[in-house]
Amino acid sequence: MKKLFLIANKLPLQVNDIDGKKELEPVLDGLDSGLKGFYESFDIKWIGRAGVNIDEISENEKIDLDNKFRKDNCIPIYLDQELRSAFLEGFCDNTIWPLFNYFTQNTKYYPANWEAYKKVNQLYFEVISKYINDDDILWVHDYHLMLLPKLIREKFPNVSIGYFQHIPFPSFEIFRFLPWRIELLEGILGADLIGFHTYDYQRHFMSCVRRLLGNETVFNRIRLDERIVKVDAFPMGIDFEYFNNTARELAKSTAKEESEIHKELKEYLKRAKNQKIILSIDRLDYTKGIPDRIKAFELFLNTYPEYLEKVTLFLFVTPSRENITDYQDLKKQLDELVGRINGGYGSIGWMPIWYFYRATDRMESIELYNSADIALITPTRDGMNLPAKEYLACKTDNTGVLILSEMAGAAKELGESIIVNPNNRTEVAGAIYQALNMSVPEQIKRNSALQKRLKIYNEERWANDFINGLESVKKLQESNYTRKVNNRIIDKLVNAYNIAKKRIIFLDYDGTLTGFHKDPQMAMPDAELYSIVKKLTNVIKNTVVIISGRDKETLSKWFIQNEKLAFIAEHGVWNKNPGEEWEMTDQIEKEWMGIIEPVLQSFVDRTPRSFIEFKNYSLVWHYRDADPDMGQQRAWELKEDLKNYIANLNLEIMDGDKVIEIKNAGINKGKAALNKIGNVEFDFILALGDDWTDEYTFNSLPESAITIKVGTKTTAAKYYINDVKGVRNLLQQLEIE
Repeated sequence: MKKLFLIANKLPLQVNDIDGKKELEPVLDGLDSGLKGFYESFDIKWIGRAGVNIDEISENEKIDLDNKFRKDNCIPIYLDQELRSAFLEGFCDNTIWPLFNYFTQNTKYYPANWEAYKKVNQLYFEVISKYINDDDILWVHDYHLMLLPKLIREKFPNVSIGYFQHIPFPSFEIFRFLPWRIELLEGILGADLIGFHTYDYQRHFMSCVRRLLGNETVFNRIRLDERIVKVDAFPMGIDFEYFNNTARELAKSTAKEESEIHKELKEYLKRAKNQKIILSIDRLDYTKGIPDRIKAFELFLNTYPEYLEKVTLFLFVTPSRENITDYQDLKKQLDELVGRINGGYGSIGWMPIWYFYRATDRMESIELYNSADIALITPTRDGMNLPAKEYLACKTDNTGVLILSEMAGAAKELGESIIVNPNNRTEVAGAIYQALNMSVPEQIKRNSALQKRLKIYNEERWANDFINGLESVKKLQESNYTRKVNNRIIDKLVNAYNIAKKRIIFLDYDGTLTGFHKDPQMAMPDAELYSIVKKLTNVIKNTVVIISGRDKETLSKWFIQNEKLAFIAEHGVWNKNPGEEWEMTDQIEKEWMGIIEPVLQSFVDRTPRSFIEFKNYSLVWHYRDADPDMGQQRAWELKEDLKNYIANLNLEIMDGDKVIEIKNAGINKGKAALNKIGNVEFDFILALGDDWTDEYTFNSLPESAITIKVGTKTTAAKYYINDVKGVRNLLQQLEIE
């Protein structure tokens, strides 16, 4: 059975004082959640904060707690009061939480809190490193531990690491406010699979990686030096069967079995027959939009006075972060709003808002869900919002109406509910009216579709999908790893090289022999490269070919001192054998360039930091230094615009690495490479290249050829090598006979 480490801010057990002793009790939704079947598939170890400060317990109490935690497969992390406060309330609650939820005005940037965040992540790593092996699975949860995946990866490069974020991931425009944005991105990218609740959060993360780190992103994959990282959406589900079955059982409860809240509800409904109940249940937080929700209800009462004394808002607010000023101010605001509305609209026998400032346990929540005619859930920002799903699961007769904010992640799945903009009070008030007047058949129709979906994609399905996704990423990485040029492959290649009688070596230039430069004309060979090429060409058995998209004049100038080199320039337009003159492979027209240049120039004008490179028989639009997202969009637009010219002018578009090149059709590196080989029987063929244009070469060469891609992009090449440095190291091992 595989070992799975679940790593989070808190453990599923909490420490309570019982008769003067420290005892452990399950946290709601912890060990007894709908993931029981999932847990049974693994050897589970939990790692998280103990829930008690190390400076508040004695050494004997700590030993006793450790033993108790260990019995439940929990590994506790202990912080002292000062570190916990700076980490949790300082950085997590006052920096990450407000910023990631788009409350920039509430965000505080204190370096001391950042240092505490780093220290806690390091502490987690030090504890974890004592227990894990390379074949274990680690699932890191949420924004408290964004640095942890990288810390683990650096020491355990082969371990499977998943990271799931339960809160929103903000857009680039918001995320870049963070002074420590680079460190957080790099920390998360230590994972193999990165999960979010919705595609929007996934898209924002990918955008930040492109814009801030410059990493290539293709669909939902990020290519790092030696790893492919996958980013995907996994909308978290609930234990549908539990909520639905429990709601049915509670409906059958006898008077003796009824909870206090059930009795209160019955008493209320007895006094106020035909009353409609609107339920609002949230913890105290400015992201929940509770003040605007209350004001929208007030607007409803004002707009539709016929519902006075016929509708009551049950407002349940769970205390949260009460020692933070923003939350204290919010509580005061709620108290004043409820008092004003009840005073202004209430009567002797009716109170518009029943306000409860206390926590509700799971059973109480189910009773409330089951009793409410409408659930009013309108956060201004929410990663998922499981109460919306729980409410629907508890409607055993499929009646009831969910009014849900479009800003909640759950809105992506629950489209049959009434979706509202939480900032539009008129719209929310209208939604309440719509819900109250929705026919029972319409309610059943909507809720039946919603419940069917929730039943299929439940909590266990969510967890299994994530772990299965992690395993598929590891398989993808392993398949790439078997193709990576390592010492074994180098030995095999060198041996084939040594025993060969006649060899030909095709070397792309930019991105293969040398790195990319902002100005392409500045990428001239350095002393090391000159030396490598000279030694290879001095071997009489070798034919060395620089096969490049560059123009023949530049290549001639850069390698003028080496008369033993062969060249293929401009992707195959020009050919040069050692000691001979340049020859054009086919007669090529270039009148089309005057037609295409203005098209490219218009894109240069609209895309800052892009430019045109003029070659003899092709035009190249470079956008490497442009804004990544704009560059990608403009490249797509350019290709669409050029389609009108391609067929008529017999042209071809080459979509390279942040370049769009337009040239005559029918000419490519692969065709040129085959012409260079001709009828000569080479017993050693090697080709190295880094971009899309080199795929022509890889595909055209015989099966016996050794083809190597620089980078981990999808390729037809047999092997891949990390970078230019790796290419040079490889070539240096081929120099000596």
